[in-house]
Amino acid sequence: MLKRVLLVIAALLAVGVSTTSAQETYPENTITVSGFGTAYGEPDLAYIELGVEIVEADLGQAFTSTADTMNAVIEALVELGIAREDLQTTGVNIFPEDRYSQDGMTSTRVYRVRNTVRVTVRDIAQVESVISTGVDAGANTIYNLSFGIEDSAALEQEARVQAVENARQRAEQLAAALGLTVGEPIIISETLNQGIPFAYGMGGGGGVMEMAVQPVSPGQLSVGVQVQITFSIGE
Repeated sequence: MLKRVLLVIAALLAVGVSTTSAQETYPENTITVSGFGTAYGEPDLAYIELGVEIVEADLGQAFTSTADTMNAVIEALVELGIAREDLQTTGVNIFPEDRYSQDGMTSTRVYRVRNTVRVTVRDIAQVESVISTGVDAGANTIYNLSFGIEDSAALEQEARVQAVENARQRAEQLAAALGLTVGEPIIISETLNQGIPFAYGMGGGGGVMEMAVQPVSPGQLSVGVQVQITFSIGE
């Protein structure tokens, strides 16, 4: 151990770093490991982006039709029980397009107007109804269906305990291989990783069609915690 410490100090002195800095960067008689923990829970929130997309040769007509249809979608969702504060416009877009004839000699300018609203669903059982209601009212695009957990504190704690236990196990395994023992933790840092939610998407610019209720399965979400812990070690 002494030989290793002297080698580190010698190398740092060669590039002009003091022994004090070396001791702060590499605490003597310690071992540093990472630990991982993951906890799973059922989502209790859903987020859906519903859109209205209309193509017309007349920009004013396209803009008005899109606005009227989106207002109908919003009112239908409010009537379903979605709070207005859980409806947020995420985009209003105009895309001019030139459509050419088959011989390529002439073109017609049309306008694609899109209005998108993000719906926060606080009752998972309503997800299918929200989608069907929106489509029935005139929505013809669906983007970014995802799920979330409103209060993940309990899952974070469960994952955190697992991560700390995992870190100590890893440290003890490494120390045992070197004939050493693990002491108290000296430095601890943490990284929180929220699980990637299930996603569903559909897009299109056509007219509204009669559609069956789409089955939606929320599954589970994960909350992961990673810790890095520096333990003291002894003979």
